[in-house]
Amino acid sequence: MTELGGHPIGEAIDVGARPEQSSPRGDGLRDQPRSLVSDAWRQFRRHRLALGSLVAMVLIVVGVAVGPLLISYDPERIDFAAKSQPPSLRHPMGTDELGRDQLVRVLDGGRVSLAVALAAVSVAISVGVAIGAVAGYAGRFVDNLLMRLVDVFYSMPGLFVLILLMTLIGPGFWTIVIALGMLRWMGTARLVRASFLSLKEKEYVEAARAIGAKRGRIIFRHILPNALSPIIVSATLGIAGAILTESALSFLGLGFQPPQATWGRMLEEAQRSVINDGHWWRGFFPGLMIFITVLSVNYVGDGLRDAVDPRRLER
Repeated sequence: MTELGGHPIGEAIDVGARPEQSSPRGDGLRDQPRSLVSDAWRQFRRHRLALGSLVAMVLIVVGVAVGPLLISYDPERIDFAAKSQPPSLRHPMGTDELGRDQLVRVLDGGRVSLAVALAAVSVAISVGVAIGAVAGYAGRFVDNLLMRLVDVFYSMPGLFVLILLMTLIGPGFWTIVIALGMLRWMGTARLVRASFLSLKEKEYVEAARAIGAKRGRIIFRHILPNALSPIIVSATLGIAGAILTESALSFLGLGFQPPQATWGRMLEEAQRSVINDGHWWRGFFPGLMIFITVLSVNYVGDGLRDAVDPRRLER
């Protein structure tokens, strides 16, 4: 029997049928458009260490937020009958030389350490975004002037300046937060400036200028939302640095003062007990919390950097 186009003559041919086509994403005709957030989350989930670190961070935040409320011990209650006890069922992280429960003090100190880190990063991001946006959008003289200011702050020995400020002004929550924030905004400013220098030449920005959009609307409506990726990554990684710096200040005795517990302060109080008496639990658990928190934040920041990378989202 004669065939026509691969079909026997007389056989009905469905002219509306389409040949099956393979698509790298499966059935392309049935794929629904995905948002940038869903694409970023899909990319983030591929980073197993970042996903596990995110779970660890959520557990730490929930633990320090509600843990002290669920434990019957007061972080500042002194009980000489229970002093310097090793970890047990009653005191899972042991007690210190005054009989205070280490677990509730670690959780209570975590509140302060994380609150300082988040507040300091908020200050740094606010200052860095403002200066970077102005420098990148204005350009020329303003850009040169603000970048020289960034260089001046970069040249300052950060820890020495913090020690000087704590000595002159005195330790306190907002003193530490503002000092940390004002010494950590430079990296964000450079990232935002670089993004603005590139984005302000895009066609959609030129179109906004052509229709008479004001400068503030162009910056906050058209450019800044497209520069959020490096800001988010910078903020995430900045939390780890702020935790370490606050812990260093407290360890040197220049941070929060007794009886307020922080992870760094607990390490400072434990060093003599660990070295002279062998009470290893005094320094182990606060140090472990710093280690896990900083490592988790760094891995989450690494995962976010990969997730919001446009070159990876296109794959």
